Amino acid sequence: MTNRTKWLLLGCVAVFGLYLADNLYRSWVEEPIAQLTTRVEGLSDDLQKTNADQLVAQKVGKRLEIYGQRALPYDAQLARSVYQEWLLSLVDKHRLESAAVDPGRPVPVEIRSRTNRGKRELIGHFIAYSLRGQATLSQIEKLLKEFRLAGHLHKIRSLSLNPTGNEGQLDLNLAIEVLSLGVAAKKDELSNWKLVTDEGSSSSPDKPSELVQRNLFARGYSKSLNEITLKAITSDKAGRRQAWFSLKSGGRSVAVAINEKLPVTLHEITVAEILPGQVLVSVNANPLWIELGQSIGGQLSTHDSESANTQNAPTTATPMT
Repeated sequence: MTNRTKWLLLGCVAVFGLYLADNLYRSWVEEPIAQLTTRVEGLSDDLQKTNADQLVAQKVGKRLEIYGQRALPYDAQLARSVYQEWLLSLVDKHRLESAAVDPGRPVPVEIRSRTNRGKRELIGHFIAYSLRGQATLSQIEKLLKEFRLAGHLHKIRSLSLNPTGNEGQLDLNLAIEVLSLGVAAKKDELSNWKLVTDEGSSSSPDKPSELVQRNLFARGYSKSLNEITLKAITSDKAGRRQAWFSLKSGGRSVAVAINEKLPVTLHEITVAEILPGQVLVSVNANPLWIELGQSIGGQLSTHDSESANTQNAPTTATPMT
């Protein structure tokens, strides 16, 4: 064997040794480090996801606690009965005519089980109701306001209003949905949880809204306003002045004192001041002077025509001197 051959063999051994050392370094050092790095990154991602899930769970837990205070009892038939009684009391309180409250069949509400994969857990029921009746717009507004301020887990799915042809009366049709939950705080009755608003006096059920005052269902001025006529002004034994209004042509007349309301539907008419020969009334919060023999509807038409003419009157410039 020549020296050249020996050096070639020695070089081959050295190369093979370096190759084995590189493989050993990769398998014993680099690959474990890469695996540990991947594992650490995965654990870090899992930790971040767990923290995010915990925050979501805390928020959901607080929300579920509030829902539990507002939810109907878990027993579907009991919840169905007690909520129907509450709706009927609302109908009676606001004097809806020809009213009916019909409950639907409870629909189960299920979620995925956290402990058993592939299974679902029953947490409560949806129950649908239909409420029908006839009332004035003011009565309906008060009913809806009380419905909104009640703390039950309920919502209105649809609402329809249709004029009946009877002065001031509307057909009301409500579709309502409620929710009963297993975490309900009250097991055999409705909750007494109340909605807190920052509307102040505007949430008072006695204060009419702009919707009621504008009377969107009337075509121009309603027939009842044209028939309300100031017939006489008298004084009783105590010296209190009274304004006599006829509510229908050829019909009965009623005596109304200051700060008293006329017994009419749909409109809010209050006597504010009584003078010899004329009376100041508030018609849906709008002041109006009525003289003997005049009707409220006719005077409103005249008043609005004069206001329109005043607004549309051309202005003339005064020449400078």
